[in-house]
Amino acid sequence: MKKLMMVAAVAAVACGCISVHQNDGANECRKPCIAKDIVHEKFTVSNDMVAAQDNINCLFNFICWGSTATHIADAVPLGFGGVAKAKNGAYANACDAAKCDQVVGAQYKVTTEDYFVFKKIKAEVKGYPATLTGVELIENKVPCCAK
Repeated sequence: MKKLMMVAAVAAVACGCISVHQNDGANECRKPCIAKDIVHEKFTVSNDMVAAQDNINCLFNFICWGSTATHIADAVPLGFGGVAKAKNGAYANACDAAKCDQVVGAQYKVTTEDYFVFKKIKAEVKGYPATLTGVELIENKVPCCAK
């Protein structure tokens, strides 16, 4: 009986679970916003969709490694934890692949393999590349993203 309990305990610890979240980016601002009170950024958006991904391994959800991104994307909130880092890496890879500044209408698919203290996270993003072409001076109005 003790051997059976020991095998059951080892099996419970060794096995993990997998969760998939699609379009996990609803909190992102989907349109370019006013940078300052009187300056509006002008973007050119391509009709060709771009897609990219990033894979991260995390221990205790804060010691992370394995990202293929070479920089941090400014347009995505960095946040805390492996999922935020994987989403940011996928966004940065998409910008690098399309040679653009932002991805408009970004849709995420996040797959997490959770083994209690260890996680494998894969984030995929797709959207339309937008390139900053200039700025436009406008009257001093309340910005579009103001709350």
